[in-house]
Amino acid sequence: MRFQPVIVYARLCGAAGLGVLLGAAATGLLNLLTGTVFTHQPYWLAGVPVLAVLGALAGLLAGWTTRRWFAPAAPRRRLLFTMGGAIAIPLATAVHTGSTGLAFLLILAAATVTITLWIRGFRRETAQARAMMFGYHRRTR
Repeated sequence: MRFQPVIVYARLCGAAGLGVLLGAAATGLLNLLTGTVFTHQPYWLAGVPVLAVLGALAGLLAGWTTRRWFAPAAPRRRLLFTMGGAIAIPLATAVHTGSTGLAFLLILAAATVTITLWIRGFRRETAQARAMMFGYHRRTR
């Protein structure tokens, strides 16, 4: 089994992108709960339906493209990704310029967590193939 570096890098970038989206959505949720999104971006509420539809389409596309390697056995996978995109994209756009410090920290933390989880899963997924390639399965006397 050979590992293509381009595919591994694309998966790593996808994990980092998911972390960035989740961190921005968490910051947007904090801005929404504190009400600062309405004072700094008064037209955000009018754009939420369009953003939710775009997020649902993006989530469906992400769910389809990652179907082989990211939670392939998840039940109701398309629904899960579609709802995640419909919720995360509007919240990610609720980040305003006054909360850049908090947004940076949350985005960095979420991206670090998702990259770490992806690396752990990748190592677990490829452990048997690496053992066969490098001879870890043979016992020496």
